[in-house]
Amino acid sequence: MALRRRLLGAVAALGLGLRLGRARAAAPSPLHALPAPEALAQLHPHPDGGWLAIGTSGRLWLLGVGTPPRALAEGLDPSTPLATGHGRIAARRADGRLWVGGSAGDAGVSDVAVNRHAGLLVLPLAIIAVAGDAADARVLRLEPGAAGRWQVVARSQDTVLPDARPLQADLDGRGDGGHIVVLGGPDAQRYAHAVLGDGVEATRVLLLERHGLQPLRTLDLPAPQVLEDIAPRPWAGGLVSMLSDGQGARLVCIEVDAGNPAALKIAASGPPIGTRHRWMAASTDGQRLVAVHMPHLSGVLTAYRRSGDRLIGQALANGLSNHAIGTRELDVSAWRDGQFLVPDAASRRLRRFDVDAARELEPIELPERLRQIAPARGPGELGLLGNNGRTWQMPVHAARPAK
Repeated sequence: MALRRRLLGAVAALGLGLRLGRARAAAPSPLHALPAPEALAQLHPHPDGGWLAIGTSGRLWLLGVGTPPRALAEGLDPSTPLATGHGRIAARRADGRLWVGGSAGDAGVSDVAVNRHAGLLVLPLAIIAVAGDAADARVLRLEPGAAGRWQVVARSQDTVLPDARPLQADLDGRGDGGHIVVLGGPDAQRYAHAVLGDGVEATRVLLLERHGLQPLRTLDLPAPQVLEDIAPRPWAGGLVSMLSDGQGARLVCIEVDAGNPAALKIAASGPPIGTRHRWMAASTDGQRLVAVHMPHLSGVLTAYRRSGDRLIGQALANGLSNHAIGTRELDVSAWRDGQFLVPDAASRRLRRFDVDAARELEPIELPERLRQIAPARGPGELGLLGNNGRTWQMPVHAARPAK
């Protein structure tokens, strides 16, 4: 409590335009219910419009405002994140195998099981997945074979987090679509915190060649450092993640090491929170960068800018939360048309910020605590998934500053 009082006092002393903790009138609710025949477990934008959703029964639905829901598949695992791209939908079946649906309504499965909480990544000719336990999880590349079977054509030699979320990033700036970034070096001893669902943390960042999954560049952290994360975020040509050690979490920017063609490096770092087992949840639209410090306690929204090898933070507001402790939904927030939208700590309101101007816009009342916020593929729309399985669509427009 003493730490929290000191932190809030320091924030108030910054003299920012936002008045922390002040009650504000909310705008009329612009939420439109997305009709669904069952409680939903996850929401994902459909590339052609509308929303994909997996129900708690394992059915895959296509949803839209004013249109009846349409079932696309069944027997899927509702806890595994959906992935889309290049005319395909990727998911995990309840029996553990990869499921891939095509735009023509065809579907295929793999013969191997993929990990429940890991991410899937759709490439033009392949699916990237993670398989194996905490001691021996590997990245897989699967390609379509005969009779709709997806076959493993490459497997990483390096171990990765069992719940890693692989992403594709062009860190070398070659303009070739980039390669596979994944967090590796799983370790359950260095930093016992388990804020993200388990006690296994990353000690390495791997850049893998997207076809053969050979390591192109790596970053190895010295003990006691870990990355309390499951997927770095692309930002300003590099990656952003949360590094933790005995001083709590801090933001770091990871880039290629120009002096070593096989290495990644920490190119810039912010100050640590200062207390062990204190964490922050970062969010970026690729240009702007914020983090909610201690989203399970005081929830201080902090905007960051880079100055050389430093990430300099400016506190904007408190009483926010973009993460529920023990879950793998690391960023329950969204960027839309220059605005950052994030629930308050009680999830009664969706608060909105113009980060560039360091000002708060009118908040929006929420019907229940949110599990997920999903930006649509097109401009101006958000999908909201509540803890009770209900779903809404919401347009995002420019708004007046909060009074």
